[in-house]
Amino acid sequence: MASWLWHEFRRVDLPAVCIDARHAHAALSVRMNKSDQNDARGLAELVRVGWYREVKVKSEESQRIRTILVARSRLVGIRRDIENQVRSMIKEHGLLFRRAIGLQFRKRVIELLGDDHQLRTVIEPLLAIHDQVCQQQSKFDDEVRRLAKADETTRRLMTVPGVGVITALTFRHTIDDPSRFRSASTVGAYLGLTPRRNQSGETDLNGRISRWGDRLLRTYLFEVATVLLHRTKKWSSLKEWGTKLAKRIGMRRAKVAIARKIAIILHCIWVDGTSFFIRMGSGSGRIKLR
Repeated sequence: MASWLWHEFRRVDLPAVCIDARHAHAALSVRMNKSDQNDARGLAELVRVGWYREVKVKSEESQRIRTILVARSRLVGIRRDIENQVRSMIKEHGLLFRRAIGLQFRKRVIELLGDDHQLRTVIEPLLAIHDQVCQQQSKFDDEVRRLAKADETTRRLMTVPGVGVITALTFRHTIDDPSRFRSASTVGAYLGLTPRRNQSGETDLNGRISRWGDRLLRTYLFEVATVLLHRTKKWSSLKEWGTKLAKRIGMRRAKVAIARKIAIILHCIWVDGTSFFIRMGSGSGRIKLR
């Protein structure tokens, strides 16, 4: 309820600071005894000495749109789970079919089962739920398209290769205020796309990415990197850089690096009021921002 409390305090002109929970927990964990009284005193001391990390609270509009995006993502997950479950159940009876989603998926399952298959009574309730989930997801999809079309910043973010409506709108309302980042390079760390570092004496190790920050946006950026490498046909310096990187360090690590770079590019486009486009000529191409 931190976001709600912060906005309500601001409505009545009271100062409010939202503190990073991880940072506060690390500071309070040194106390021997944990109690509500000790926690309250510890938080007050953190604020008094200024040794805390403030969390940027999203605007109410961004919170509302984020709710739509999260709900849509959950429906997509439910739909995928049902499809995988149905595929698994009919595969045990030797029935296979090509990849399909939505209405085509239900049609192919019904065609395979026929009228007298023993799984028909088990599969039909799942398909009925699948139909309802697809209908509700379609409503969310229409709303997301409408929101993206009405927002000029989101439309400019969509000019980046591989970035679609969902990713652009999610980035727009997850970051909310781009001015809170001192530089675009810090966006990758904010989204948990930078490696952890463990340095002590002569030891200096870089581990896996931290995975802090918003999981939904991090997942979408990773999907954008995958689309850029495998599906996007149009040439760009970003695609060329990613392809070379994949050959040198491996596909999975390259996708993480591309996702981090795309996050930086999106932030730059947002701040500069520019768009991403590719200029071709003399057998070569360059990425420019306008």
